This record gives sequence, C-alpha cells and structure tokens, in this order.
Amino acid sequence: MNAYLFLVIALVLNAAANLLIKYAAIAREGSGSPPAAGLAGLVQTYVSVPFVLGVLCFGLNLLAYTQALKKLPISAAYPIMVSVGYLMILAVSWFLFHERMAPPRYIGAGFMLLGLWLLVR
Repeated sequence: MNAYLFLVIALVLNAAANLLIKYAAIAREGSGSPPAAGLAGLVQTYVSVPFVLGVLCFGLNLLAYTQALKKLPISAAYPIMVSVGYLMILAVSWFLFHERMAPPRYIGAGFMLLGLWLLVR
C-alpha cells in the first residue's frame, strides 16, 4: 500500500481518537444525570464506549503511522500528520462541539496550509 495512504489513514485515526476522547470527557455533562466525583467520575469516563474507541483509534493510528514512516521521511510525515490533523479537528470541533474560532486561529490555519504547501512542493 502507498505510504501516503498509510499517512492519511494515520492522521484520520489520530483526529478521530482526539474527538472521541473529547466527547467522552464531556458526554456526562449533557446526559441529564449528575457527573460522579473523584475516582468514580474518572472510571465512568474511561470505560465509556467513546473513550475506548478513541484509545483503539490511537493504537490503529500508531500502526498506520509506522507503516507510513517505513517509506516517508519523518521530517515530512510528522508535520503533515500534525498540521492536517489539527485542521481536521478544528473544523469538526466547530460543528460537533460548537467551538468558535477567533480571527487569529483563521490566520494560523492559513499559515499552516501555506506551510504544508511549501513542505510538499
């Protein structure tokens, strides 16, 4: 399989893992039942389906990223994975979690896109 395909799979899995874990961390707030305090609250978060799926996505991300690194230089693969993953999370969190972006974030995202363009040229 193409190394860039493994890299795309890795960055999608990484973004999905982060989003699932964020969802697991805040899911109890909107459930109507009061969140448990202390250790019980942590256990409720860590044994939830979104959290476990997030951890699984991180593990699969590691496998795909390792395959990508067999053929790609890390000096290109890592910035692509982190930058594109950040941009994906930025967009999805705006829709799912209603996180708003301030103008400096738009500018930063634009610089990231410019940097990626320069990197892959």
